[in-house]
Amino acid sequence: MKRIKKIASLLLAMMMVLSMGLTAFAAELPDDGTTAESGETTGSDETTAPTAEPTTEPGETTDPTTAPDATSGPTPDATPSPTPVTHTYEIYQIFIGEYAEVDGNEILSNIKWGANGTGTVGGEVDKATLDKLEAVAGSASDTEQLAVIQEYVNLKSIPVKTGPETKYEGLTPGYYLIKDQDGSLTDKNDSYTLYVVKVSDGTLNISPKAGIPTPDKKIVEGNDKVSTNEASIGDEVNYEITGTMPSNIDAYKTYYYMFTDTLSKGLTYKENSIKVTVNGVDVTSYFYKGVGTDNETTGTTIEVGILDLKALSLLKDPKPVVGPITAETKVVLTYTATLNENAVIAGDGNPNDVKLSYSNNPNNSGNGSTEPPENPNKPTPTHPTGESPKIEVVTYTTELTILKTDEDNKFLPGVEFTLTGNGVNIVLVTEETFTKAADGEYWKLKDGTYTTTAPTKTDDETDNTADYDSVDTKYTKTTTVVAKGGKGETKTDVVGTVQADGTVTFKGLGAGEYTITETKTLPGYNTIEPINFKLTFDAATKTFVSDNESVTVGEDNMLDTSIVNQKGSLLPSTGGIGTTIFYVVGAILVIGAGILLVAKKRMSSK
Repeated sequence: MKRIKKIASLLLAMMMVLSMGLTAFAAELPDDGTTAESGETTGSDETTAPTAEPTTEPGETTDPTTAPDATSGPTPDATPSPTPVTHTYEIYQIFIGEYAEVDGNEILSNIKWGANGTGTVGGEVDKATLDKLEAVAGSASDTEQLAVIQEYVNLKSIPVKTGPETKYEGLTPGYYLIKDQDGSLTDKNDSYTLYVVKVSDGTLNISPKAGIPTPDKKIVEGNDKVSTNEASIGDEVNYEITGTMPSNIDAYKTYYYMFTDTLSKGLTYKENSIKVTVNGVDVTSYFYKGVGTDNETTGTTIEVGILDLKALSLLKDPKPVVGPITAETKVVLTYTATLNENAVIAGDGNPNDVKLSYSNNPNNSGNGSTEPPENPNKPTPTHPTGESPKIEVVTYTTELTILKTDEDNKFLPGVEFTLTGNGVNIVLVTEETFTKAADGEYWKLKDGTYTTTAPTKTDDETDNTADYDSVDTKYTKTTTVVAKGGKGETKTDVVGTVQADGTVTFKGLGAGEYTITETKTLPGYNTIEPINFKLTFDAATKTFVSDNESVTVGEDNMLDTSIVNQKGSLLPSTGGIGTTIFYVVGAILVIGAGILLVAKKRMSSK
């Protein structure tokens, strides 16, 4: 009787292992709030023989008349599972006995070896085994107790039950180990459940409790952390990635942890900007940091990771003291990138994503580190790993296109505009270069512009050669994108010239206050007054907004404005009334003077 009480006490203590894996008594509700039970599979008659004999220790035999049937049993309930099945469980019977509940405690008495125990099936459990189990009961950690218990289960034997169900009935009362079947996970983001042991009255409810870590990525702007932002080409973008721990991190001996971050081609990694903290302590030097070469097609890949995260807890003074790695531990990775000249203008923006790779099987996680990490080479895991979904953030930039015409809608190439503003950094401007070429298609006019219309000298009425710089020299046109600007202390000026199609475009603008100034006007036209506008970014809609109705944002998230040059006023020419009038007036004055003189003499003679 004393021995039975001790075993009952031991088995009760063993149930604490449940906190590391599966809930012992009821199926967990899935995320959608529906019941997790997908059906019932009744067990076999535990007195019938299994289809294959369990493997036993050397010198031991199995009793086929007492081994359970691993395959027989009623058909499972056909009710479909409300959540996708990702686990296939194996149930191993270690001990069998007589089950009872006493004062709310589950008691197993008259204990014998089960179908998957290391002893003879149905045989008495030897004193040495019971003594060893009693030694750890109530005085060791869950993982230590489980390590002892695993000595007495034959995982090479055929489990009494295998399947994805969350409820099994009809089992012989006893003590069972439940585990995920190796290689059975259908979701790479999932995690294997720690081995669980449980006293059962013949019914087992299974609910996976294996936690997985998750990454979260944000763009840091001052005190704000956002998922989308805006920037000008040349601006720096600061990133923060926070990784969590699985809820069952204590069950792992070692824990592989690797961030893989991918920058699109419009983002350039800033050298030596990576920083890693764990529990708020800087541990950058203990992490592997691999940065791929910038590539204009695929972008850049950054890998930051460690082979055994739990080994950081071994760091002691004078090294940084990280403390224990727990379920509350956070791994924070920060770095900086620059929006470059390959940036996508508007559209889908410039994405940056991260995924997290991690150990996902606590039952196969090595023996644990005895020394803190020293050599941050690229870690190569030797144990099973999972992978999180990618988390993405996006940076947007835009452009301003100016259409320059006169009041007759004639394009005015050659007009020069200067864009000034605190949002200007590096701006891409399309420019046309004309080079002398015998087979060219362009001629240069005296006003400095170019035309594809050839000079004509058929007769005096059609002769237009006076408008040309040369009637013999031809030119070819080359269109290039030129990076201009560079961030100043308060503002930057960028000059662009209107092209043959009447437009000039400034690419790579972020939020800011801007001024458009016409700094070169064609002869015969009036210079416009400067145009001021403020550009903001709405993160919710991922669109730019202008406060000046003459500078509009189109459906393509790009800015447009039309500027019309008025011709100068036509004033009268000086000397236009001629000199004849002066002669006429002079003659009248002379004649009048003669008449007055004759009249005066006549009056004197009288």
